[in-house]
Amino acid sequence: MMNVDTNIQKNLTPDEKEVFSVIREIIAKYTPSTQAFAVGGWVRDKLLKIPSNDIDVMISNMSGEAFAKLVTRHLNLKNAHVIRENPEKSKFITTAKAYIPLSSGVTQEIDFAQARSEVYREDSRIPDLKPATPQEDAYRRDLTINSLFYNINDNKLEDFTGMGIKDLISNTFRTPLEPVKTFSDDPLRIFRVVRLAAKYNGIIDPQTYQAMNNPALRDEIKQKVSKERIGQEFLKMLKNPNPDYALKLLKDTGLWEDIIAEALKGTKYEGKMAQLDMNQNNVNHQLTLWEHTLQVVKNILNKYPEADSEKRITMVLAALTHDLGKLFKDIQGQSKSHPGNTSYLGHADESKNIAEYILKYLRIGDPYIKQVSGLAHSHMRPHHFTEQEQGGARALRKFLRNMGEASLNWLDVFNLAVADAYSKGLEIDPNTVKQYQELEQKLQEAFTTLSPTKDTSIKPILNGNEIMQILNVKPGAWMAEITNFVKELRDENPNITKEEAARLLKEKYQNINPKDIKKAGKEEKEEEKKNSICPMHLFNAKLEEINNLFTQDKPYEVLTILDDLRKEYGDDESVVRLLSIATFKLLLKGEKYRHNNLIQHILDKAEKNFFDSTLCAYVVGILILIPTKTEKGIIKEVGERVLNMAPSTLKKVINMLPEKVYHEDLRKEFGNENTKD
Repeated sequence: MMNVDTNIQKNLTPDEKEVFSVIREIIAKYTPSTQAFAVGGWVRDKLLKIPSNDIDVMISNMSGEAFAKLVTRHLNLKNAHVIRENPEKSKFITTAKAYIPLSSGVTQEIDFAQARSEVYREDSRIPDLKPATPQEDAYRRDLTINSLFYNINDNKLEDFTGMGIKDLISNTFRTPLEPVKTFSDDPLRIFRVVRLAAKYNGIIDPQTYQAMNNPALRDEIKQKVSKERIGQEFLKMLKNPNPDYALKLLKDTGLWEDIIAEALKGTKYEGKMAQLDMNQNNVNHQLTLWEHTLQVVKNILNKYPEADSEKRITMVLAALTHDLGKLFKDIQGQSKSHPGNTSYLGHADESKNIAEYILKYLRIGDPYIKQVSGLAHSHMRPHHFTEQEQGGARALRKFLRNMGEASLNWLDVFNLAVADAYSKGLEIDPNTVKQYQELEQKLQEAFTTLSPTKDTSIKPILNGNEIMQILNVKPGAWMAEITNFVKELRDENPNITKEEAARLLKEKYQNINPKDIKKAGKEEKEEEKKNSICPMHLFNAKLEEINNLFTQDKPYEVLTILDDLRKEYGDDESVVRLLSIATFKLLLKGEKYRHNNLIQHILDKAEKNFFDSTLCAYVVGILILIPTKTEKGIIKEVGERVLNMAPSTLKKVINMLPEKVYHEDLRKEFGNENTKD
């Protein structure tokens, strides 16, 4: 039962009382026949004594725009901000915002819209609208608890469906009309019911729940609802309280499996995925795959109770997807160590791919994709240190370094592995707890010895410029093996000095011809690299198109092309170089053309390709020009490296900078006479 106080007037804040008093004044002076109602979530939350500043007002007999103009006229304010109907962006009705200044000093934003009814076509969730009575408006809403109105004229609560107050008290989620009708009109409402029921830890009315499981309605979701809208609701579920309950409802209604199936269409996984309730048939797992997954999610939520929403969403998504690779039938095999059991070798690799497909399908952004897929891919790594006695100090340090190189926080990877290990059965083995507590201590000790940077990445003992000076060589792709050797020196000995590292480097590579050095992992990466290279004819065509758009002063069109290239050929060195140059030129036009995903991609590539002088020079230009999270010391280090490799290129970039830049001191430092050839 929920604690509900139906006397809204008694619980109004002074600001709310003043807002509603202004609205009553306007009605009395200009339009006495009008009724105004506060509607939606504000009413629901006010009844539950939950603070809310999001006030929507429904007007009975005129458009929201017309009433908002009366507000601005009465208060001698600027014209209301009108948000026109835009069905392509799921905006089906014109609303108007007015900003009412209050005696407290607060400016209250109010959305005004007219009472309406909605008529839906069979093939769309975009309704035809017509004016309606407040009673008709109440019944067209998604839930009875969202159909409660506060009558501003009469200072009283209106429950036109007759069920809203009762359902709010009993914490029941029910549609005002027959649920199949409500959901068929707008199938996205099914996801909203899941989100709100989970947020308030409520009960879904049996008839409503039955309709949510209706296969025909689930098919309508695929036909009528955009992936972006589903993705938005999904993220809200994970951001709200009780995301584990929301995920359980998605699974129980079949919605989660529908999302997976739709996301994997056209991939190697289509038609080859087992059910989420699959028995794992493995001595290490007593739970079905879904039972195990849900428990991992709960463990993660317990581990991150105070995390910001972005971190919590990332970790929950990682927990949700970490074992989806096990469902791929092609990797299911017979266990050699436990005959009769099923093994899932390589499932972490498949989980990474599947997570990427799902998040891209839901239009969930790149930062989440990179982190979630990376965590899913790496979640088995900590297990190996406990299962196979591979937890030596050198191996631990290499793990920490690898996680930093992958832009992952090693502690997030470890916590996901612990949540996984603690979800094998109904009870947690005390020996397992002890194992992972000891492992965490070892990892923390190893981490401390490596003098990590703030972002948990591990700085190499020798940077690229120092390596080239020691060996007296020029940059080249063949340097991969050498830089990896230098990194491993610190894995072996965290206290190694630069002098000792230089000596060992000379001993191994001083007399070796670079042409004889085999690129690390060349055979394994050859096919992948081939597939990620932009065809020359396409690259040239895109380059010409970008140059023409710059000439025509169409920066947003340039951004679109650059982002498409990043997504399709983001590993191609020539493409990355083009991205850096064009992004720099866009930022010279103004920071409004800043595209964070592009910039982060360029920075990530520059970190791994520090011998690419052109790329690094333009990265230095970007970092000097605009504020980023990159520390000034790192910018200076990269600049000094480029200064030694390609002074003329750096000079060209520095000379292109405008008068006003974010790091003026660095511009002066790299713009002096030392940059001359």
